[in-house]
Amino acid sequence: MKTEATERILIYGERRIPYHLRFSDRQRLRIVVKPDLKISVDSPNGFTEEETLEAVRSKARWIVRQLSQFEEFHPLPTPHKFISGETFVYLGRQYRLKVLAGERESAKLRGRFLHVVVRQKSDTKAIKAALDSWYRARADNIFRRYLVSCMEIAHRHGVEEPPITIRSMRTRWGSCSAAGRVILNIKLIHAPVHCIEYVIMHELCHLVHHDHSPRFYRLLTRCMPDWEKRRGLLRQVVFPHEDSLKL
Repeated sequence: MKTEATERILIYGERRIPYHLRFSDRQRLRIVVKPDLKISVDSPNGFTEEETLEAVRSKARWIVRQLSQFEEFHPLPTPHKFISGETFVYLGRQYRLKVLAGERESAKLRGRFLHVVVRQKSDTKAIKAALDSWYRARADNIFRRYLVSCMEIAHRHGVEEPPITIRSMRTRWGSCSAAGRVILNIKLIHAPVHCIEYVIMHELCHLVHHDHSPRFYRLLTRCMPDWEKRRGLLRQVVFPHEDSLKL
């Protein structure tokens, strides 16, 4: 039986760290620090509240270290307003948005700037539409390019090239359908190239093993020996108002 989560405060030095505590029918206490800096604690029903709070306090240094890593390597993004000066991410790098007025709406990279041309600079819907169209075109080109390079390796291990679909997904970076189609999340275009290659190879290996069994991971390791390092980098990619995406 689960109880409603309640907020508690962990004191560590001068820091006050909020977290959500919930009791449930589980064997061990679990502490989760998410990339969006939210902390949840699930405690067994057999624990008293004081025992639980003491267990959390004993993990305070680890909790602070996890928070620091997420804060340092990938600061939590805020929703875009689509105005000049904002930062947008493409292939793991940050670019400044520069909105220009013009008759032909377009978007393109120029150095460290992402230039967007719209009829009216105050038309945020048009700016967003131009950016969405640009990101989708780049995703289609880049994902298919890296599918080819990943297939050069995967084919040697008995993997056949699948059809590929690109669309927006709220909870997953990629998936593999029962019919053998690989689906990639368009948001992956924001991630570094090494992460894109990892997601593609992960899904290609699912064409052979449709689960996360030891056989699957052995195949993934043969195809991409450094996949764990790439997965760690991917887990630092965060989007506002969404939980961490998974594979």
